Parts: sequence; structure tokens; C-alpha cells
Amino acid sequence: MLKKDFWDLVKVFVWRELKIKYAQTYLGIFWMLFPPLMALLVVSFFFGNLMKVSHEIPNYTLFAYVGMLSWFYFSYVVSFSSVSLLQNQEIVQKSPIPRIIFPLAKAICGIMDLLIWYLLAFILMLFFDLKPGFTFLLLPFILVLNFIAGFSIGIWIAAFSIRWRDIYQLVPYIIGFTMLITPVFYHANMVPENLKIFLYFNPIAGVIEWYRYLFVHTSMPIFEFIFGFIFSILLLVGGIYYFHKQESIMAERL
Repeated sequence: MLKKDFWDLVKVFVWRELKIKYAQTYLGIFWMLFPPLMALLVVSFFFGNLMKVSHEIPNYTLFAYVGMLSWFYFSYVVSFSSVSLLQNQEIVQKSPIPRIIFPLAKAICGIMDLLIWYLLAFILMLFFDLKPGFTFLLLPFILVLNFIAGFSIGIWIAAFSIRWRDIYQLVPYIIGFTMLITPVFYHANMVPENLKIFLYFNPIAGVIEWYRYLFVHTSMPIFEFIFGFIFSILLLVGGIYYFHKQESIMAERL
């Protein structure tokens, strides 16, 4: 298949995913606003007021919101790309198109929601009198890292679930456990030194720290996070290779 034909198909399935997601809803795409607004409510009321975390971390509402922004997209990509083949099994069984289009379309579709999260993050920056600098040119690069962190896991689970259907049942537990060991609501400096090696190999932790550097003006993420990014890229390359090797049996197994 030609590269142009491949990306044309991706566009078709992304548009299909968006229509399925927001068709026959009264508010349509305005539902994109619901998750970030709820995130703001949880952060400002529960963590900011009840737990008094905001007194320990400057601009805590924005600090935690940015962590949730990154985590939202990561969990979205892992959750939906991992079940994409099972949700499209009739097409997989009857059409010879590249199967990787299905998890890829799910991951790209999530970017639309992420853009709304970005918009509210910019508004919060203005509220806290934080001005964006030239470092914001790195934002597309950080988005790519965010994508890789989620897709590298989702594509493995999607491929494994062809042979072992129990695998995708573990996805909520994987996401929940990963959230506990990721600095979504707390600062990376709060992690004990003897445990930081696990933090540095967690790719989504590095993504969160980079987002906070851009939006909250925290210190620039330290060099150690590069190991997590390298691990994530290797996981992605290995996942694409394994996924491709499994394509010949996907129609039979589903």
C-alpha cells in the first residue's frame, strides 16, 4: 500500500471514530470540555482545599492539571488502542487493509480532546500570570513523546489480545497501577532517592515533567528522564514489529 493511501485511510477512520464518539449527543463535541472541567474541579476542591496540597506546591491547580492533561491522553491511547482490533473485528476479518490503522486512528482521535485540555491550560497560565516563552516551540515534540508513551503500550496489548483475550481485561489495572507510580498529583522531587530509578524509566513521568516545565515554569527536567524516552521508543519499535508479524493470523484469531 502506498504511503498516501495509508494516511488517507487513517484520516477516514479518525473521522469515523469522531462521528461515533459524538453522534446522537445533544452537546456533540462540547463533551470534550467535560473531562478537563471535571479535572479542574477535582484538583482545586479535593487536592487544593481538602488535602491542602496547594500550600506546598506553587500554582498547584495548574501544576496538577498539567499532570492530568498528560495522563489523560496517555490512558486514553492505552485504553482505546489496545481494544481497537476487537472493536473492529468484522473489518479485520473481511478487509486486507493494514491492521495498525485501527489503534493508530484511536490514538490520533484522542488528540482532539487533548487540544481542549491545552486551551484550558493556557487560560490557567494567564490566571496565574505565567507567560509562555520560546520553550513553547517544544510543545509538538512533547506531544509526540506523550503519543509514543501510550501507543507503545497499547499496540503491544492490541497484538497480544489476538491470542490471549484475557490480556485487555488487565488494561484498567495497568493504568491504575501506573498512575500510582507517576507524579500526576505530586512533585517528582518527593520520590525517595532510592526509588527514583523507577521514576526515570517511566516515560510518562518525563512527559509530565516537560509539560510542567512549559506551562508551570518548573525547573527543566533532568537528564535522567532520557532513559524512559529511549525505553518507550524501543518498546514502540518492538511493538510495531511484533504487530506486523501477527497480522497474518489476525483475521483467523478474531
